[in-house]
Amino acid sequence: MLDYGFMQAQVYVAVVAEEGSFSRAARRLRTSQSFVTRKIANLERTLGTRLFNRSTRRLELTSAGRMLLPDVQLALRHAERAWNLAKYSARVANGPVHIGYSPYIKGTLLHALYELDLSELEARRIDAMELSLARPELASSNTPDLVERVLRGELHVGLGIQPIQDMDLWVKPVAHEDFCICVPKNHEFSQRTSIPVRDLGGQSLFLFPRKLNAAFYDHIVEYVQSSGAHPTFREIGSAIHAIDAVARNLGLALLPSGVSRLSRTGVVFKPISDRYLQIETALFARRDLLAGNLKDFVLFLASRLQSSN
Repeated sequence: MLDYGFMQAQVYVAVVAEEGSFSRAARRLRTSQSFVTRKIANLERTLGTRLFNRSTRRLELTSAGRMLLPDVQLALRHAERAWNLAKYSARVANGPVHIGYSPYIKGTLLHALYELDLSELEARRIDAMELSLARPELASSNTPDLVERVLRGELHVGLGIQPIQDMDLWVKPVAHEDFCICVPKNHEFSQRTSIPVRDLGGQSLFLFPRKLNAAFYDHIVEYVQSSGAHPTFREIGSAIHAIDAVARNLGLALLPSGVSRLSRTGVVFKPISDRYLQIETALFARRDLLAGNLKDFVLFLASRLQSSN
């Protein structure tokens, strides 16, 4: 079995390799340069080979170092996940359940989360010590971040926007929401009952930033372009900012239909007639941890969210 010192030394190998400098690695690790240097030297003596060439201004990995680094980085990722899952188990035991949600989920789902009545689930609990049914703690973030946090064990459950594709996750669709187009009142589209996607060609179209959910953003762009339309896509931070930009005649905005409840002088909201362009929200959790009272809670939550639509 590897001792703690050897495993700790792997951290220094990874950081020195990533920083390319003992001094920068020391600053990142919040220790002295001499301490990091000794750790690497001790590891090299243990292995019987050099891991870094120190003859240049920037440290370079030797052939042995290049062979070692990928496995070291992989081992550290697994160790970090194991650590987080241990903390996850403590949170399951001590509660409350932690739920993450995307700001782009349907509004009724968020209301359902805040108004969740756990009395029915409390009455049929199996083990009172397994999961605290105190009011769930909610956190908001983009879907890719929620997926990573659920996989790391920082969150028990996530509520995000499809596509969510990871073999380690149990994924349950719970809601669909249509899109609408926000247009200036003086735009030709303002007189229509609805707007097909194919008519958006040549328009300047505001959309949420791709970095928030690249898979979903690409799905929208591919669908619009598959209709034969090629608008100019422009990223904007929020629905409020998008509506304000439309009111200033800077373009149109593709938004969730629920946003149409907002009022703003100078704009109107028109439904998209394409039924295949929708926002699908899904509940997800780690498949291997979905058992006992946590499983009961997740299934109970899925049922309540589906009935809230």
